[in-house]
Amino acid sequence: MRNMLRSRRGSVAFATVIALVPLIGVVALGGEAGSWYVTKQRAQNAADAAAYAGGLWVACSKAPSTCTETQSLDYRGKEFAAQNTFCNAGDTSYPDTRCATALGKGTSQTVQIDRGTYDVAANSWASSAGGTDVRATVSQQQRTYLAAVLGFSTVNISVNAVARAVSTNVPGCVLALTGSLQFQGSPNINAPGCSVASNDRAPDAIKFTGGGMTMNVGALAAAGGCTGSSSFCDSALTYMPPVSNPFSALDGALTSMCGANPSLPAKCGLAKCTGSGLTAYTAATPCVNDSVKTKGNTAVTLTGGGVYFISGTLTLVGGSSITNGAGGALLILLPGATIDTKGGGILTIAGLSSAPGASSLPAALQSSSALFQYMSIYDASATAVTFGGNSNINLTGSIYAPAADVTFQGNPTLNLGGSNGCGELVAKSVAFNGNATFNDTSCPAKPTPTYYVKLVH
Repeated sequence: MRNMLRSRRGSVAFATVIALVPLIGVVALGGEAGSWYVTKQRAQNAADAAAYAGGLWVACSKAPSTCTETQSLDYRGKEFAAQNTFCNAGDTSYPDTRCATALGKGTSQTVQIDRGTYDVAANSWASSAGGTDVRATVSQQQRTYLAAVLGFSTVNISVNAVARAVSTNVPGCVLALTGSLQFQGSPNINAPGCSVASNDRAPDAIKFTGGGMTMNVGALAAAGGCTGSSSFCDSALTYMPPVSNPFSALDGALTSMCGANPSLPAKCGLAKCTGSGLTAYTAATPCVNDSVKTKGNTAVTLTGGGVYFISGTLTLVGGSSITNGAGGALLILLPGATIDTKGGGILTIAGLSSAPGASSLPAALQSSSALFQYMSIYDASATAVTFGGNSNINLTGSIYAPAADVTFQGNPTLNLGGSNGCGELVAKSVAFNGNATFNDTSCPAKPTPTYYVKLVH
């Protein structure tokens, strides 16, 4: 018995067990705190989505001509929070909700949507009915387990997010619909009263390469990111909602005229124009100008107010020029068509001063005639277009090339402004290379604003 009492066998194991008790408690408490962190991250995702949805609602309310909204701000914010698993008690009827119909015992959630103004520098919030900021506060209160030993019976996990509807207060003058917006070399972009944007969602939706470029624009925006020059990218509005295509109705109209997959270069049922120069479309001459090439030292004056369909390649050689008459002119490039100005020709076209009449358009395009007012080129072709060399290109009004990559390189000059107001260049992608010059200085200073939404907190 005496030997057994004196034995030290197992004492270390006993001490180890005693020491493990608090260690296990600390590890378990850490695991519980880890679950709180996961909940907080989920709540933050819900708050971000709710605030962003609220920002879109505010943007829509300030520019109702661009969208239609049938629900309230509170509804939209809580709808997107619900799609990220957070709802107020019993409020689980939103579309695509992922909220549980019954939370665990002692667990409750709250979602609150406020409108007002957020001061970023002071990190302060002021509620107001006309504010451009939306704050979403998402909370979850739940029971504790091991933390209860320390006197904490419940834990309240609360986060918030603020989204802001930002107005560029300028109209759009350059839009890349699906591709990138590129600036390479030393282009000169002078459009202080309008925005330059890309709907490309890639990290390099706006790309700057090289140096020496000059850029004076009302706003620079992209659905994706911006790479290259930090002096330009730092001021860009990136990862914004896509900009609406102002001429989208024309796409379906031309498809009905030419078919979904016409043989290229397409003539879309039009006969080839006869005679020299270019022939306007009329009831008497319903034709297309197929593969026309100007002659050196020859000036071609277009009929004022005329609409000209182009098939194949319209080539301008050195010393030649194409100029519109009174009332402007419109060139419509059918699928597979392109313009070659690299030979040094001069292209001077002001967009139509008024919408073309029925006799100036085929039946398929007559319902869309209003969109042609002030337009100088409608390029319905997917063939890439390059305006380059030493050509003098003076296009007043809008250019629409939804399926074409449009490049300005060398020393071309593009002037979209003028008496017709604010011209627009809308294409699949747009690149300004070399010493290309883009001017659009006639845009009004304060038109109906375009709104973008971004998270600010």
